[in-house]
Amino acid sequence: MPDRPNVLWIYCDELRADALGCYAEPGGLRPRTPNIDALANESVVYDRAYTNSPICVPSRTALLTGRLPEETGVYANEGSAPGYELPDVFSTFTEAFADAGYVTASYGKEHIPEQLSPWQVCDEQGAGRRDPFAGAIQEEMILSPERGFVIGGVTEVETLPAERITANVVKFLEEAQGPFILRASYLQPHTPVLPPARLRREFPPHEQPGIGRGAASLSRFEQVFAEINGAGGIQPEVLRRAQADYLALVAWVDEQVGILLATLEELELDRDTIVILTSDHGAHLGETGAFGKHTFAPNSQRVPLLLRWRGHLAAGRDASLAQSVDIGPTLAWLAGIDLPEDLSGRALTSPQPAPQHIFATIGHGGPQSRAFPNGGTGEWEAGRGWPRRTCIRSGRWRLDMNVRIDGGVPTAAEEDIFLADSEHDPGETRNLAGHPEHATICASLAALVREHAASAVNFPSDEEIQRLQKQAIARRRAGSSVERK
Repeated sequence: MPDRPNVLWIYCDELRADALGCYAEPGGLRPRTPNIDALANESVVYDRAYTNSPICVPSRTALLTGRLPEETGVYANEGSAPGYELPDVFSTFTEAFADAGYVTASYGKEHIPEQLSPWQVCDEQGAGRRDPFAGAIQEEMILSPERGFVIGGVTEVETLPAERITANVVKFLEEAQGPFILRASYLQPHTPVLPPARLRREFPPHEQPGIGRGAASLSRFEQVFAEINGAGGIQPEVLRRAQADYLALVAWVDEQVGILLATLEELELDRDTIVILTSDHGAHLGETGAFGKHTFAPNSQRVPLLLRWRGHLAAGRDASLAQSVDIGPTLAWLAGIDLPEDLSGRALTSPQPAPQHIFATIGHGGPQSRAFPNGGTGEWEAGRGWPRRTCIRSGRWRLDMNVRIDGGVPTAAEEDIFLADSEHDPGETRNLAGHPEHATICASLAALVREHAASAVNFPSDEEIQRLQKQAIARRRAGSSVERK
């Protein structure tokens, strides 16, 4: 293995795996991603990769630190609020690269706690939430019924502001000296979903599945989330238009990936550079009645994960369990860099065996917690705080359950356990928790979740979380935005 390979990390927001051709499923979305598919043909493609939290800030924090939300105390998007305190000092895996002599740089979206310092160069140009509205046609916007997210539409601008990210990454590559870890971090295809008109025309709505498989028996958690952020009021043809617009924006991402990969080849950096492509989480597109992320359904929790190193990693599919916290250890192992031994992830390309289980968690679970804290909305039933919920996945099973409500441990009835057989129900829409034949596996996995939840830090306090939420709401109301969140 040669010394000190470069790393090009392509990172997207709300990019679900099956929105890429290399992960497309029969009867599902109809993507067009030739550049990413070409990358996949030369990569290790991880078919069972999952985020450790299905929302931006806790997912990104877990990936960079290699530590689960139960250790960092970052359970929701309040984690990026000014003044949000972490319970300890956490380093990031990119700092270990810097200590080893690497140049570390990120262009585009960050969205992490202000106490973390992952990069020597961090330029967020092109990643603003308002940037995509440039040239947007108001009359064409499709809004989710309950929350008003822009889940579809079109912009007349041919060059999106986010192309500044691509240009900055290309410039860095052209001027690069010595080993580097370089991240191109795109907001897209996160809402607002506003692709250029030229790409929108390439995705006819009638080709998309609409509701698709639907839901046989969801947890109450998923049902309530769909009720507060759902597709109930959208006509089938409008829903298909929104799905097509999402894929058109993914096609724009694919074009940017093509530019970056071509630049590597033109500069003859392609054989000396590890390329990794992934996202912080996926997104619901109307299936099971929901939009956004936030749940542990595969649309929301599963992420694409491609890893290429020409001449060193054999291309192929890998069906072992992978998670976001594996990315730092994997890149460090390939580069010969030591990381702390107590991190939660593993080096995917090392001889280390896959874990029997992986965990993911979302939500503070305090009395004033909300599903959408920046907007102060999304209560649990009977006006209670939105719960903390944890998911455990094994080779075959997914179980998730509430582990904290209103600052306390939920009763057995409040746990709202959901058990899916992912092998026989890939969409994970049939709840087997109440089936006698699955009682043993359900009890075993639930016990592991309770044990895992018992070790969680609850920091900052519930009162401090409420204060930060009020600040976020005030900041949001003081500004003007087409999209509410």
